[in-house]
Amino acid sequence: MKPWRRVMWCIGLLTQEYRRRMYNVLRLYAKPLRATEPVICIDEKSLQLVEHSRAPLPMDRGSPAKVDYEYVRKGTSNLFVAVEPKAGRRVVTVTERRCKVDFVGFVQELLTNNYANARRVHLVLDNLNTHFRKSFEDVLGKTAADKLLRRVDWRCPPDSCNL
Repeated sequence: MKPWRRVMWCIGLLTQEYRRRMYNVLRLYAKPLRATEPVICIDEKSLQLVEHSRAPLPMDRGSPAKVDYEYVRKGTSNLFVAVEPKAGRRVVTVTERRCKVDFVGFVQELLTNNYANARRVHLVLDNLNTHFRKSFEDVLGKTAADKLLRRVDWRCPPDSCNL
């Protein structure tokens, strides 16, 4: 036994609404690859930036490299990642923060540059507090947000979705 090991997960109640949303996302994933209708999964991750407090000792024959457990904190950053699984494509953007201005800018970049020729863009994302149409309206204004998002089909996993 290894009592210090833990596995954590969260499974929502399997209601009709949960099943409807799950099958909705699964049907989308099952569609064939079409350049005119990409399926893009978006997520973000905050990262702590660290530096060695002492120079690591290099590995030697029969001995792994040695790194001191102490470190110097150098702030944080955020990664926005968009993955188009069937095309084997990803877009990563690093920002200082993870606020709605940064999220809107990331999606705007995707829609106007990376997927400018797509007729319809299916975005699969969770319900982080910035993942709402209102964030786009707050940052861009209602008219510009409507124009940018007219090609977007929002999809959310079962325990998410407030768009």
